[in-house]
Parts: sequence; C-alpha cells; structure tokens
Amino acid sequence: MKKMSLLTSLLILLTLSAGAFEVTLLGGARMDIPEAWELDDSDPSIPTWYSPDRRGAAEVILWEPGTWERLEDFAESVMPDGAVGEIVAFTCWNGEVALADWTFPVAGERFRGWFLIVTGSGPDVRVSAISAEEDFLERQPFLLSVLDSYIPTDDWRLTPGAVSTFLELTADMDPEKVRMPFGDGTISWIQSPAGNQASQDVIEREALVLSAYAGTPELFYPAWERYYRLIYRDSYSRLLSLAEALQAGPLPAGSIDERELTETLLTWLQGFSYGTTRGFSDLLSPSLACVSQTGDCDSLSLVLLILMDRYDVDGRLLLSQQALHALAGFDLPGEGMRYIEGERSWLVAELTSSLPLGVLPDRLTGVSDWFGISLLSEE
Repeated sequence: MKKMSLLTSLLILLTLSAGAFEVTLLGGARMDIPEAWELDDSDPSIPTWYSPDRRGAAEVILWEPGTWERLEDFAESVMPDGAVGEIVAFTCWNGEVALADWTFPVAGERFRGWFLIVTGSGPDVRVSAISAEEDFLERQPFLLSVLDSYIPTDDWRLTPGAVSTFLELTADMDPEKVRMPFGDGTISWIQSPAGNQASQDVIEREALVLSAYAGTPELFYPAWERYYRLIYRDSYSRLLSLAEALQAGPLPAGSIDERELTETLLTWLQGFSYGTTRGFSDLLSPSLACVSQTGDCDSLSLVLLILMDRYDVDGRLLLSQQALHALAGFDLPGEGMRYIEGERSWLVAELTSSLPLGVLPDRLTGVSDWFGISLLSEE
C-alpha cells in the first residue's frame, strides 16, 4: 500500500452556529454535520462522528493535495479490507471524485456505507458514512447527507455536493432555454432539468433526515436550520443563469437602489402561483420554482435570498413553527416591519401574498416565534 501522508499538524476547527455545527477541516474543506452527532477526537488525525444511538458513523481522512496521482490507486488503497461493492468515478469541483457503496467485515460483524474519495480539489480525502449492514437502508438518508455536505475548499461552498452532482450527471436530460415575462418585458435563461431533479432529490432526502428530529424541539430547530443551509447551498449555483439574465437585462447591478431592486424582484415572485410538491418535503426546489413559476413561502423566499445575494444584499430566512411559514429578511434601510436580532434588523418580505416590502398579512402580525437563519457558511 502506498504510504499515506496524513495531515496531522492541526486538528479540525469547529465553527458553532446557532444550531447544527459546520466543521472546517485542515486545508479549507468543510462539512455540515447532522445535529447531535458526537465528535470523537481520540485520534486527532481522523475526526469521527457518531449518531446519538451509535448506529451510524462518519469519518474523514485527509492527505496533502496531490498525494495520489491516480484516483484508481487512491480508491484501492483506502478500500476497507474485505470490502465488496460498486464504485463510480466522475468529475466534480474541477477534480476527480469517486462514490463507492462498500460492504465489509469488522470484528465478526458486517458494515455497509457510502464512501466519497476526492483528489485534485483541495486536500485528497476519503469521507465515509457507515452503519451496520442491517441498518443501512434505514440510515441511508443520513449517510448520503453526510457525504453531500462535504466541500473541498471555500471556492465551492455554494455549489452542489458530490452526491447531488452525480445525480445530475447521470440524468439523461439536456439543458433548456426558459423565457418568461418580467415587468414590461421578458427574460430568458438556461436551466437544467437534470439539475432541477437532482435538487429536488436532495430536498426529499434532507426532509427525511429532518423528520428524525420532529419529536425533540431542542434538536429539531437546529436540524431545521441545517436542512435549509444544505438546500440553499445546493440551489445557489443552479440560479446563476437566471441571475446573470437579470443583471444583463432589466436589473443591472447598481442601476437602482437596493430597496427598489428588492421590491421589483419581490413583486415578480409574488406573481407566481402557489404550489408545493407531492413528495415527503412539500418544498419545491428553488430552481424548479423559477422554471414552473410556482412555489410556496420557503421555496420562493430562498429564490429571493439567492438572487439578492448576487447583488450583495445580506439576508436571512425567517421561520416560524407557530405559523408554519417562512419569510425573507433583508439588511435594507427604510420603513416597514423588521426582524430584530441583537443589534441588527432585517426588513421582512412576504412571498405568498401581494404585499409591499416590510408588510405582513394580518394573520402573521401576532406570531412571536420567528427566528432567522444565516444561509451562508460562516467565514
């Protein structure tokens, strides 16, 4: 076996947010670990997390970039002893990536898991997410979620994960041009039906993960935050073509002030029809919502937050369990209702009623449990 050059000079850095935590690994790689999974740092060079019931585990092993010249040699060297299964290689993050489904023995028991192997983008890495073989199908949403949360460097923090990328690459659907009314004219952009479907698959998977926390409020709320962070990350680059069409057409950057810009996009999205999916999540992916001109409160709020971030306007997704509703909030001046957090406040935007920026429908004015989520990874 080729001698492994592990990155052992530093341990990981844990960036604790208001909810589930994001982990920054040596070399700039990141992961968004499921809520309540416990870190075992007994071996500083190989961070490992266990699910609360110890029936699932995730592990990261890092090497210096370029340690492995060939992905095939890398995969062969990091395969568990006695492992059998399938492995598929593809291009991702301008590097080479492999996803493997391996079953293998350990101390007389059989385990099965998903493995992500990456070279040519950030540190060479093997990320594994495993369970006992008999638990694999039940635990699969969590295991795939762990792998899909991996980001090789900060440059890729707002692009789909490896699992989502694989789903898009293996779908037999060509990009399409979309043309629709906008204000007094029209806009057109290129959209990927395969990407839209992959994004929807990610949402359905993450909804299954979130449902595991439903009966435990102290875990559900941070898990809810993680749910939207992963969806935002997966969706962000899928709206790039739309954002470029807006900036090249009716809304060039700097052409109008930020509040008027927000109001213009808000009015456009409020004109979409209300709709959800028939899946487990009910949440239509932001990219598909734009193509179908359909969405609900959280899908359209995510669209607006993504588009406004392209104009460098800071925002928050605002959620209420009491109202079962979502809003967008923006760091903008002017009059209107605001979500206040510490010394900062965000002007609220209601997406499913035709109301001006900063105005909420009467049914929401008494809601008291709003909380805001920063959807961008912390620097």
